[in-house]
Amino acid sequence: MQASTIAKLIPRLASDHDGEVVATVRAIRRVLEADGLDLHDLAARLAGQDDLSTWYELALWCQDEGAGHLSEKEADFIDNMVRMLRFGGEPSEKQAKWMRDIYARLSRGG
Repeated sequence: MQASTIAKLIPRLASDHDGEVVATVRAIRRVLEADGLDLHDLAARLAGQDDLSTWYELALWCQDEGAGHLSEKEADFIDNMVRMLRFGGEPSEKQAKWMRDIYARLSRGG
């Protein structure tokens, strides 16, 4: 994540001009998306949950935290991701998005 770019953009969120605030949010989202991240990832990092530095660690976290909170389909998906990523594999774009969505939901307590 280009933290220095985002750090420069965040103060612009204090603007009294709604258009500037919206433009700033969109700029932050573009910076994040360039690295395959979203606002949930930014929030997790700001909350100090950025120790999940690999896809494997993220999958393990989802597996641990998701026990009893995931649908059968989600649990199977996460279990498969843990097995696939154990030795450094990479998820497809679709798999990465689904895993981030599951992570975001679980990290919010849902």
